[in-house]
This record gives sequence, C-alpha cells and structure tokens, in this order.
Amino acid sequence: MHGRRMPMSGSLLNITIPVFNRYHLTQKTLLALRKTAPGISFAITVVDNGSEPALRERLVELRTSGIIDNLFLLPRNMGVSCACNIGWRAVDAPYYMKLDNDMVATTPHWLENIFRLWAHGNSLSIVGPIFEEQKLTGDPGTLHTSDGILGICHGNVPGGATIIPKSVSDTIGYWSEDYGLYGADDGDYGARLECAGIPQYCYDVGHFFEHCGCFDNSEYEDTELNKSREHGLLFNDLDGGVGMFLVNYYLYNMCVRNWKIPLRYRIKDMDGYNVVLEEDPAYEPVKVALRRSKELIDNLRAAGRNNDLYSSAVVRRLKRVWTTCGQGCGD
Repeated sequence: MHGRRMPMSGSLLNITIPVFNRYHLTQKTLLALRKTAPGISFAITVVDNGSEPALRERLVELRTSGIIDNLFLLPRNMGVSCACNIGWRAVDAPYYMKLDNDMVATTPHWLENIFRLWAHGNSLSIVGPIFEEQKLTGDPGTLHTSDGILGICHGNVPGGATIIPKSVSDTIGYWSEDYGLYGADDGDYGARLECAGIPQYCYDVGHFFEHCGCFDNSEYEDTELNKSREHGLLFNDLDGGVGMFLVNYYLYNMCVRNWKIPLRYRIKDMDGYNVVLEEDPAYEPVKVALRRSKELIDNLRAAGRNNDLYSSAVVRRLKRVWTTCGQGCGD
C-alpha cells in the first residue's frame, strides 16, 4: 500500500487539510468549501493527526455524507509535513493546495479569483496568502493587475492556503519530513524554491479567507507539544548546536543536497480510514547524511571556523556525503 493514489476524475485541485483538534474551526473550514462556486473542480482530502475522539468521529460522518472526499486518520500526531504529504500523494491532480483547518473561505468565488489573479504571474510558481497587508508589496516584483495585487515573496510564503502545481512538485518534491512536528514545512519549501529560482506569489488573505485561528499554541493545549519551542529548535538545538532548518538551508544553498528531497514516512496499511505508517528504509541513508553534516557544521562553529563552511574543501567533503546516499545536488 506504499504511496496509494486515488485518482479523482476531473479534479483539477487536491485540497488537503491537515487536522489536529479545533473541532468547530475544522467543521467551519470544511463546510465553507462546499459553498464554492462551480468552475474549478476539486477534491477535499483530510488527514487527521491524532485529534480528540469527538473530532475524528465527526470527520468520519463528514466523509460518509460526502463533505470530505478522502479521509486518513493517523494513529498519533506525525507532524504537519507528514500529514500534508499523505494527502498530497493520495490524489493525482494537476494542482495541490495545503489549507489549514482555520481558514474559512468568505466568498463562493474564492478559488476562481485566486487562479485568475495568479494567471498574471509565471506559470512555474506557487501562490499563497499574506497575513499582513503591507507585506504584499514589500518585495520587488509586485504585480498590480486588473484582478488585484499579486505580490511576490522572497523567503517563503506562509503555507496556510498555498497552491502548488504538479510541475513544481515534480521539480522539488513535497514538504520536508526532516524536522519535528511543527513549523518547518513552508520555510524549508521556500528555501528550495528560492534555490530553484521558482517564484512565490502571494495574495491578501483577507480578500478570500477569514483566518479564524491564532498564531499560538491553542490547538496543542493539553498536549506536550509547544509550537514556540518547536520553532526555536529549527535554529538551535537543545545542546547549543545548529538547528536542522539551518543545516538544510546551508546544504540547499551550497548546492550540496538535492532540492528534490525524499520522504521519511509511507503508508504500510489501512483499515477503513485508519492509517498504519512506517518509516521508509530508503530514508535511513538521508538520516545518516544529515547527522554527519550537522556534526561537521557544529564542530566548525565550535572551533570559531564559520568561514570554513564556505571553503571548497568542506563543500567537497559534504558533497561526497550526499552523493554517497544518492541525494547529491546533481543526482
């Protein structure tokens, strides 16, 4: 059952919603989607990350009634990237959308209007929301069009309502599963897009969605997960070493590691909507390469030799590590 795909006849877009708690916001998000005007066909794929039982039961009801097209119930919280990738790979569609379970469409024409605005940009690109209006025109390259303002982001577009064409995922792959449970999906993807020269366009979120959630830890109350702590570990680990996001950012930008990354988890089996996952054995060499890369970077930093990170000798050494596991920049 590895990588099982469910073709949706005529679906242009696979909307994947990762869910962890937030019962009422999840339901509000889903019901608003079913008010979308016809024109652009889509499938709704929900991947639950081990939510409270009442929400999981409600998701099954919504699947049975046809509000949800595809439903995957994970045994525990596997993280945003893993959940999103399961939904992404499940449906064979020309476009994929990651939609958070607190993003409520406010107009039936939201989808066609986003595609119409996005059409003014480069076809090989992604588009996503900007939550602060001033940032829409903050970077050079903003397009003022008859369909609204199409901003461009240098860094990463927030992933809360982001659309990615298959032509892009064929080039740089899916969300990275190298990290913890929260916080690195859109940042890592943005770093790879920047390296590949693929534009990241953005739209004013308020024209299409009501963002009902908060940038806080609310959905993780009564759990051991702390979003702020998870985010901090991307940059510095608990032992004072460099965080994994900065390791990968360096590897991507020095063209050491391939921008099209392999995934860590795969579906082993399904019982109804319940998913059994396993770590793909092919990912083990990647774990080794990441560990060796981090050790080298940490040792150089500890010795005050940061500049050596950009020396040809160090870059060659790391390139050998990644080429050995089949994930070198030219592989």
